[in-house]
Amino acid sequence: MKVLYTNTASSVDSWITKAESTLASCVTKIVGVDVEYDKLTGSKDNPKKATVLQLCVGTDVLVYHIFHADEESEKLYQFLYGWMYTFASFCTVEDHNVLARSSLYIHNMKDIQTIWRDPDNKRKRLQGLKDVVAAIIDPIYFEMKDGFGRKEHRMWADPPPLPPKHLEYAARDAYAMYEVYMRLDVFERAFFSLYKHSEKKCCRDW
Repeated sequence: MKVLYTNTASSVDSWITKAESTLASCVTKIVGVDVEYDKLTGSKDNPKKATVLQLCVGTDVLVYHIFHADEESEKLYQFLYGWMYTFASFCTVEDHNVLARSSLYIHNMKDIQTIWRDPDNKRKRLQGLKDVVAAIIDPIYFEMKDGFGRKEHRMWADPPPLPPKHLEYAARDAYAMYEVYMRLDVFERAFFSLYKHSEKKCCRDW
């Protein structure tokens, strides 16, 4: 992964320009997205706020410390609201609400949790990101989340720079969103490209 960590709007604009160029040649224009909050639980009087916004296109990851941004990025607003892009995330309802408090709106956001589940994992009705990523990418993802507790989660709102452990956590989450959704998209399109042919309609080869 190539990770850009920043709290400056100009750096965000440059990253988005590069991402748009990459996405222009993609069949399915997928962007992995994740949001970190300033607290684990919020209330009506003290709701959660977005502290870090992560975006991923291919192996390029943006970790934007938006809680300490130097100024607003108009290009970011336009990018997130772009109808031609598919933003892949996990448990998106709360992300939508938290981003709205920062006047950020994602037009086409897909919730991986509602799209796919590990059929061999019967223990959980709702599977977490670790479960899905471990099944589709690599089980080692389980280890990545170990040791990240309440104390660590409270540090997202701390002034820059983020600790290396937090930066790695944020970048991997964004990459996982992108990679999982990209693979699911490829699997689906590949299956239906075979299914279109009459000789393939009665069975599949995998």
